[in-house]
Amino acid sequence: MGFISELKRRNVFRVGIAYVITAWLILQVADVVLGNIAAPEWVFKTILLVTALGAPVVLLFAWAFEMTPEGLKREKDVDRTASVTHITGRKLDRTIIIFLVLAVAYFAVDKFYLDERSSGQATVTGRNAADGGGTAGVGQSGITSIAVLPFVNMSSDKEQDYFSDGISEELLNLLAKIPAFRVAGRTSSFAFKGKNEDLRTIGESLGVSTILEGSVRKGADRVRITAQLVKVDDGFHLWSETYDRELTDVLAVQDEIAGAVVNELKVTLLGEQQAPTHAVDSLTGNVEAYNAYLQGLYFLNQFGPANYKIAAGYFEQAVKRAPDSALAWAMLSQASTRYSSQAETGQIEALARARVAADKALALDEAVAEAHLAKAIIFLNYDWDWPAAKAALGRALALRPGDVKAQVYLAKLEGWAGSSESALALWRAALVKDPLDPQLQYGVMGELYNLGRFKEAEDMALGIAAREPSKPFINTYLGWLLLKQGRSEEALKYFYAETVVFARLTGLAVTNHILGNQDAAVAAQQSLLDKYGDTAAIQQAGIFAEWGEPEQAMRWLQRAYDARDPGMPGMKADPSLAILHDLPEYQDLLKKMNLAD
Repeated sequence: MGFISELKRRNVFRVGIAYVITAWLILQVADVVLGNIAAPEWVFKTILLVTALGAPVVLLFAWAFEMTPEGLKREKDVDRTASVTHITGRKLDRTIIIFLVLAVAYFAVDKFYLDERSSGQATVTGRNAADGGGTAGVGQSGITSIAVLPFVNMSSDKEQDYFSDGISEELLNLLAKIPAFRVAGRTSSFAFKGKNEDLRTIGESLGVSTILEGSVRKGADRVRITAQLVKVDDGFHLWSETYDRELTDVLAVQDEIAGAVVNELKVTLLGEQQAPTHAVDSLTGNVEAYNAYLQGLYFLNQFGPANYKIAAGYFEQAVKRAPDSALAWAMLSQASTRYSSQAETGQIEALARARVAADKALALDEAVAEAHLAKAIIFLNYDWDWPAAKAALGRALALRPGDVKAQVYLAKLEGWAGSSESALALWRAALVKDPLDPQLQYGVMGELYNLGRFKEAEDMALGIAAREPSKPFINTYLGWLLLKQGRSEEALKYFYAETVVFARLTGLAVTNHILGNQDAAVAAQQSLLDKYGDTAAIQQAGIFAEWGEPEQAMRWLQRAYDARDPGMPGMKADPSLAILHDLPEYQDLLKKMNLAD
């Protein structure tokens, strides 16, 4: 008897078919159940691994053993004339038919019924039987704030994090367009990524009453997004839904989710106001362009010039694939501006690219908030055109009232104008929306420093350092705050610990000079000059001013002006430059900067 015939006689093929169908059903049910309870990704991976490893074991078992009327026996111990494999085969055929019917039924429900539900208005799930089955959330008052937690990446590839993160950020931006909502900022919401914190604890930390969370499973050409809205005070769901769509429909799904959230909360908040939707953009339906755009967002949020350069590269890919996308051009501008302000080389080219990209974005669509923000950043950091910057920020906030970034730049405007008290109030208002964002904490500390409230700022800085001791610039903040309190030896230790090179060298040059370590001070100043040249001119001005050499400081301040140093807008509020305030040249420079009283 041939090998194939023997496989058939021993029912190995039938067992294999039955196992594959059963395993498929198990995986489908597990996918739905685990996705809706936001189970950790490893649970589904474990089930997948077990079913895969089980296949050869089951087939080997079917080959080596036979079920007889007397029970399970090794196949070689069974008399061929007494074999009942033909009867077992018929039973397996019936089992296969039953499981096939179940599989087809599941596929039909999943494909047609669930898709039909998700294509229309999202449904609301009742909270529990004790609530009488009523719709949760409708008619409730006081729901004015929401946080969008990073959706869990349920794909088998960890590298797909950029996709789930990007969808979460886009949802956050959509909801931030609603004036009646206070939406927690991205940095604070994403601080809980990968952490199994209780939602009520998260809500208290972010100061919100509702939380939107979910999961994303991305395949080759389809995506499954599960979203749920949770009320913080009791942890019950207000609404949940699962969307199975083509990748080309991702933006539409985001709009549907935002619409469902607004639908759930708008009775007391918004009246008849409609949910915001994405502007018509050529990213819509272009999978490759949108994929590159989300990867760009991912690296833009990692911080540091190396990541900004990678982000700009992805946004360039996006605009090549979707040249009419105002959103992609706007983000290319923002990534290029950030790189220009921190990189050691290529700053001029990056700034030129940022200008072109911002203008292109506005020419394509003036209704994109990111385009106005991109233009405002250039006005602020490089053109020093304060009225134009304020107008651009106003337009961005009109399009997206909850935009924390735009509010941050308004706070900077006030501080640069010398109105540190007003700036401090704006920084603190932004911090309410994004309480875990170190940039906003730095902003508050910076204005406290400018106001001479050093101990108050030090306490904040120590809190950040305790949580993230290697955070860029945190040791610099502590160094300067201690320096201004006469604690130079302590300050020196913090400056040595700073990871950002130009900030470390600047602090070492000033502190060593105060401590009488003149050789070390000059060495640090020379290292800064050798490494950065005129791109660190504003730092050189601060060093010489702290050294008590106003002429040298003024010369470097003029060089900073000529080089369009992005640190120049802060010259009026910087206490390090106080020695220059009475110099005519300094007052003339303030006028050129449009910062004179």
